[in-house]
Amino acid sequence: KDRGPERSSDVSPFDRVITKVAVVGGTHGNEYTGVWCIKAIEHQRQQHQRQQQQQNASDDSNINTNNNNNTAENKINIFEKFPTLDVQTLLANPRAYMENKRFVDTDLNREFSEEKLRRVTIDETVMEECDVRNEFCSDGDVASSLAVEAVRAREIDSLLGPKFRTEDAEGNASSSSSSSSSSSSCENPATDVVIDLHTTTTNMGISIIIPEGDPLMAAAAAYVMRKCRERYGEDGVRCCMHALPRREDRSNLSSCGRHGFTIEVGPTPQGVIRHDVVEKTDAAIHALLEFLHLRNLELRNADDDADADDDADASPSVLDRLEETYPSGAVPCYRSAPAVRPGELSGKISWPNDPANPNFPALVVHESVQDRDFEPLRAGDPLFVTLDGTVVPYDGSHGEEVHLIFVNEGGYYYESSGTGIGVAVKSRFDWQTGWFLVESDDEGGAIEEVILEEKDSYE
Repeated sequence: KDRGPERSSDVSPFDRVITKVAVVGGTHGNEYTGVWCIKAIEHQRQQHQRQQQQQNASDDSNINTNNNNNTAENKINIFEKFPTLDVQTLLANPRAYMENKRFVDTDLNREFSEEKLRRVTIDETVMEECDVRNEFCSDGDVASSLAVEAVRAREIDSLLGPKFRTEDAEGNASSSSSSSSSSSSCENPATDVVIDLHTTTTNMGISIIIPEGDPLMAAAAAYVMRKCRERYGEDGVRCCMHALPRREDRSNLSSCGRHGFTIEVGPTPQGVIRHDVVEKTDAAIHALLEFLHLRNLELRNADDDADADDDADASPSVLDRLEETYPSGAVPCYRSAPAVRPGELSGKISWPNDPANPNFPALVVHESVQDRDFEPLRAGDPLFVTLDGTVVPYDGSHGEEVHLIFVNEGGYYYESSGTGIGVAVKSRFDWQTGWFLVESDDEGGAIEEVILEEKDSYE
């Protein structure tokens, strides 16, 4: 199988210390859980800073500064727990957040393609004077002539990326805002890992979404599933993988960093904060940060460990723990269907829309499918219902049996987000390589999972 271009760096992603981590909330402005979580992180930062100041001021006293910490005993302060990580937060779409909308003009999480980023220029001077992590900063004539999210995507790319590296005819490197004759993804963006927080109206539980071909994120996803399943059970967390190994082929926000990791939790309504959904999101965040921090410690202590005469009593490394959990190296996942419509990361079974409103479906999801995310759907099974009550069955256009994801997702009623229901097949990936595993049939021949090209069969 063609695995795509070889990595230009000889450094294994497992041997690179991860420092810069961005936790992003509000990519969709009415998904309030992510915004709550980044606000909580900033609250933890303030508490940590106050505690450090108190400790510095009381070095020669008997005062126990921990008694002044009002944080609940079972709550983690990530700045205390994971000190090897430089964690920053970003409110991705502040205008949509203030208006309690998914977006103002168009879906921000579809605006990070090369074509879209290059059509926008921003004033770097204005950016330096603005709190870009929490505010929309470009208010000039250019911003007024473009979609709010198009301009915000360039601001975010300048902050977390750049995503693209370009070279002019003379071989001079430039940022992704410049025109050029050739381009590729930037190998050294400002951010090592972008964690994008989302919620869904669908019954997806904790869903970890990563791209194929990123071994570090594959291992991280395996670790997050291991940790979260201890608390929420086997069906409480799943991994979805997009078959898009090249960063430049992804149009989502998390592709701005060297590594992208999306956490999606549901069900929860849009514009609502539920405590249980916050707790599940936090559990996934903490597990991911723990994995990165523990690996950092192991890398930093590698020289000391190499000099030790006896490591028999050494505790197992984070990678050793994954080998214990997944002895064959295979991790179960769901492989999303290939995208057909421009800007999407995965394919969907699309529904026709009302002629008077492109955001209103002309079919409703059948009750037998509702809330059955990740469950199988076979050709001939009920799928949609028309206005007159006629049942429209699944026609097998994506294969005789598929697994539906994001069933009746509220965000997928919007045309710019891509209408319809997500389609996936059960698969497995190798956590050490990040690649899908090719299954073998009973006769030993290689067979590969195939999802057929999307057809407009319900139009």
